[in-house]
Amino acid sequence: MKKFIPLYIAFVLLLTSCLVGKRYNRPEMQSPDAYMSADSAAAVPDTASPYIEADSTINLQWFDLFGDTVLNELIIMALDSNTNLKVAALRVQQSRSVFKNSKANVLPSFGYTGQAQMNEPAIEEFNILGTATWEIDFWGKLRHAKRASYAEMIASEEGLKTVKTTLVSDVANLYFIMRDLDNRIEVARQTVDSRTIYYLMVNERWLKGESAELDKLQAEQQVALAEATLASLRRELSYTERSLNILLGQNPQPLARGLQNDEQVILPEIPAGLPSKLLEQRPDVKAAENYLIAETERIGVAQAMRLPSFSLTGFLGVASTDIGNLLSGDAFAGGLTGMVMGPIFEFGKNKRRVDIQRAEAEIALNNFLNTYRTALGDVENALVSIKSYSDEYKARLRQVEAARKALMLTKAKYDAGYSSYLEVLIAESYAFDAEMLLSMTRAQQLSATVALYRALGGGW
Repeated sequence: MKKFIPLYIAFVLLLTSCLVGKRYNRPEMQSPDAYMSADSAAAVPDTASPYIEADSTINLQWFDLFGDTVLNELIIMALDSNTNLKVAALRVQQSRSVFKNSKANVLPSFGYTGQAQMNEPAIEEFNILGTATWEIDFWGKLRHAKRASYAEMIASEEGLKTVKTTLVSDVANLYFIMRDLDNRIEVARQTVDSRTIYYLMVNERWLKGESAELDKLQAEQQVALAEATLASLRRELSYTERSLNILLGQNPQPLARGLQNDEQVILPEIPAGLPSKLLEQRPDVKAAENYLIAETERIGVAQAMRLPSFSLTGFLGVASTDIGNLLSGDAFAGGLTGMVMGPIFEFGKNKRRVDIQRAEAEIALNNFLNTYRTALGDVENALVSIKSYSDEYKARLRQVEAARKALMLTKAKYDAGYSSYLEVLIAESYAFDAEMLLSMTRAQQLSATVALYRALGGGW
């Protein structure tokens, strides 16, 4: 048997040198040279440069830059406790096990058997054998399957990063919404108090016959409107807190507050890098490409299944018809069997299997391209949002200052009898709306910064 060993080795090396199917090559990407809105981010003092690289936010825990310790603690809590994140982590563990199994399939498998046979008339046989089975990867079916499993493992790891990025972004956005609602509730409460005081004054003047009943009814209406707005905002705040509790992986309970939205650090212009960098730093784009790699490799698997497969089966051990001689030198037994097996005619099933897999690869390709284009759009939208919300917030500030002064002057004119109460109503409505819009714009401005970091890959 020893003289056949070199022949077996040469035979195996020859067989494992063949590989059907093609290796993956990244499709030609039409990446723009720069973002359309790359120059539109707000130019403000650079307070973030100690924390960020010159051209990327990769590997940056960007939520630290807001300087809100409570927000940071909530995000860390979510990363530790969120159930969706735990499921994604389990998916990664699962994909790693699948990959390890695919690696093992390329190698031979070893086992053992033991047998004792006693029949009438007296025929006895005893054996203890070690066995080995090896499917020779002649056409690369197992290698393609291994590469596909590896690509899916990488995709699942990128999927975990996507879940993390989404989770951190959602927690930050809900936190800013919560603080916006806190602020608007305070504005509404102060408005209720102010309108109630003014209503009592107008009502007293009406009782004395110094003003019309219409003035009293309009003042009463304004109080009721502010009270209704306050109740609506409190309901919305309760919903927001419950949603944030879910992301934190905890039952409904009161949440801590940190900085007000107008105290948060508005970050300077964020370096967006080149559009082509999204292919390397957006986890959803990387996951989509790895799914494309996996489906491309499976074309090779499907093609190899149309061709004959080769396997070797061997055994080595002892066998005897007399159990007393089982451990003697004469009981040695061994053998090696080669087998070839393949399809001849299966009514086109093998060809259709390849066609199906090619279609799967084409679907994965279009998903990859669409994910990349969506990523480009996300960055463009975020850059526009940062610039436009910065401009809008400045305008809202001027609007609030003017509305407050106009309301003060209008009330003074009414108290002195130089204007109608209608002018007071209009000025008060403008001031209230301006305060509300200022608060919402600030929250949207903060969320726009979060959106850009998420669009760039989340800093993970």
